[in-house]
Amino acid sequence: MADSTSPVAGRPAPTAEQRERVYRHNFVLLLTDYTIFSIALNLIGPTTVIPDFVRKLTDAEILIAISSQMFEIGWLLPQLLVARRLVRVEHKKWWFVGPNIPVRTMILIFSGVIVLLGPERPELILAAFLVFYALAALGDGLVGVPWMDLIGSSLDDRRRARLFGLGNTAVGVTILGLAPLAGYILSDSGPDFPNNYALLFAVSGVLFVITVPVVMPIRELPGGKPVETVPPLGEYLPGLARVLRRDAPFRAVVIARVLVALATLAAPFYIGFATEQLGLSSDVAVSRLLLMQTLGSVLGALAFSRFGEGRSLQFMEGALVFAIAQPVLALIASAVGPAPLYAAFLMGGVALGCLGISFINWVILYATPEQRPVYAGLFNSMSAVGLLVAPLIGGALVELISYEAAFVAALLFLGGALAVFLHQGATPRAA
Repeated sequence: MADSTSPVAGRPAPTAEQRERVYRHNFVLLLTDYTIFSIALNLIGPTTVIPDFVRKLTDAEILIAISSQMFEIGWLLPQLLVARRLVRVEHKKWWFVGPNIPVRTMILIFSGVIVLLGPERPELILAAFLVFYALAALGDGLVGVPWMDLIGSSLDDRRRARLFGLGNTAVGVTILGLAPLAGYILSDSGPDFPNNYALLFAVSGVLFVITVPVVMPIRELPGGKPVETVPPLGEYLPGLARVLRRDAPFRAVVIARVLVALATLAAPFYIGFATEQLGLSSDVAVSRLLLMQTLGSVLGALAFSRFGEGRSLQFMEGALVFAIAQPVLALIASAVGPAPLYAAFLMGGVALGCLGISFINWVILYATPEQRPVYAGLFNSMSAVGLLVAPLIGGALVELISYEAAFVAALLFLGGALAVFLHQGATPRAA
């Protein structure tokens, strides 16, 4: 690859000065991509806009719950199989860049499909949403492992912490400015349904497309040494089990991540709880609660940007405390009214701003360059198991019992994750 900085054909390994130039170059590109992509994803928020949109197309609570988790499930599921292929690949840049070209057009295309179908065919809009949203998610899953490998091999630790922290901060500040616009679009003053949601998807889709040329000039530094052949599944899958059995710190982080994934069973129902049980209108609930969540995510991201380097474990533990506060405050809101729900979204936003990136940073720091593809794929695919089960549990609890039952279940899972960290957590450097 012409733009990869690696020792090939007798070329010497890059010097410290050359690496520093590559780090600076990549930081700008990766930060830009991460920020624009995250803004696009948050604009059609999986815990705000998406469940509210799907609720207008169906009253099936389980389907509403699945829609809220679809993107993350689709992003996580393919990664274990992608990791198996990548162990014999030296240059991983185009495994990241290539699939992005078609994948990041899906949301923009879907916005046009909404307009073409019109308000008379909600069942077709729902079917189209499931298809295009799933394609966008699965396609992004193809690039998840090479993306983690690139930011592990071609970005230094200090800049990686800043990438996540500053990126999430920029996303939060931007969403703060866009939240009133989203509220206006979904209000009675905005376009009629479903064109109001089509407009939000169109803006998001344009932002996704903009990221495609941004990542093309990334320069790749040498990563782990590739193996000769792709291991057969008969060896690969038992090897993964051995990793979990023998590596206690990694196993603890995986277990905690699965418990956090299970706790997302409540995520799609906070908005439904606000609109159906507490009496808030959709435009007020989506815009104001999104605003509070975004404020919290900005605070969490700023903290990670400033203090996150080498402190992934401490940030995961602290973020879990804030995450636990969200279902607790929602339960209080059930008794006293909507005011505590605003604080719940603020607390959840703090966790959102630093919990996920703390998990990712821990895995990147903990695994060796040779281990990184497999560890990243295993970590992310195991997380998908929890996300697959969570909507089924959450939807069943809401349909059969109440919103409050889902919030209690989320509280128990988050408490379990915190207990795992307190009992067996380890910092990557110490490990």
